[in-house]
Amino acid sequence: MSTFLMLLGLSTYKIIAVLALGGAVLAFAVRIDPRIPKALSTLVCVALLCVSVWFSSAYHYDKQAELGRLNADLQALNRIAAAHERVSTQANAALLKRIEQVGDLQKQVTEYEVELERGGVSACPADDAYLKRMRAIRFGQAP
Repeated sequence: MSTFLMLLGLSTYKIIAVLALGGAVLAFAVRIDPRIPKALSTLVCVALLCVSVWFSSAYHYDKQAELGRLNADLQALNRIAAAHERVSTQANAALLKRIEQVGDLQKQVTEYEVELERGGVSACPADDAYLKRMRAIRFGQAP
């Protein structure tokens, strides 16, 4: 029942305050009946009004406390979001720098390959022993 009322946005304080206010109105309306003493109906009306005001105040302070908790949660989440933003900005800057480095390396490799094709640059001379071993591997010969 409590979960159902919470889904409707009603709290126990609010329900009691409204019921007490309705009871106060009913107690005041009963004054018309001559069988009920006016002092008794007035006393009941005032008592129910006091109960209604008390629970309305409790409802107000409950909502105010909830608002304070929600504001604290919001500030904490904002701090976390700001920290995530800083981390992502730093990560993006590092990745951008790395991409630029890789691009520069790719450009150097491309320029070197073009120069190799033109003959302007030659590869370093290979070691003769290394070439013999490679040829032996390629042709299936033992060294």
